[in-house]
Amino acid sequence: AITEAFNSLKLCLNKGLIVADFSPFHCDPGYLLYGNFCYFFESETVKNWQDAEARCNTEQGHLVSFHSEEELSFINGLIQQSPTGISLWMGGHDSITEGGWAWTDGAPFRYIHWSAGNPDDYYGEDCLSILINNGYWNDDNSGLQTASLFLCVA
Repeated sequence: AITEAFNSLKLCLNKGLIVADFSPFHCDPGYLLYGNFCYFFESETVKNWQDAEARCNTEQGHLVSFHSEEELSFINGLIQQSPTGISLWMGGHDSITEGGWAWTDGAPFRYIHWSAGNPDDYYGEDCLSILINNGYWNDDNSGLQTASLFLCVA
């Protein structure tokens, strides 16, 4: 999804030197660029958490992970445009060790934005979803298709 480009392209012409600057990254069609990453918002295919992560993997990415308030604000702006659904899957899980939350992309799980009372491990919930109406996080059951939407980052 991300293609690296030259930071600048220098063309020598008869009348001098022209410098054209390019962004170091760009995204394939259907993706949105934020920082150094491309985001893909899936709003048509209902998936459980495992299938959503597998779909992101086919795009050389993972379900989205968050590391700052700025990233969360960007995503909240994006998901507010969603026509359907109450939540979407994120790349967080505690399926290996209960309470030991991790991101599928291997990044440290340091930034958190839990909704009140969560995570609560209600009936063994091990996967992370984000509530569309307020941007807070909820632990959810990975096998259910309760969060029909998902967001990939590559």
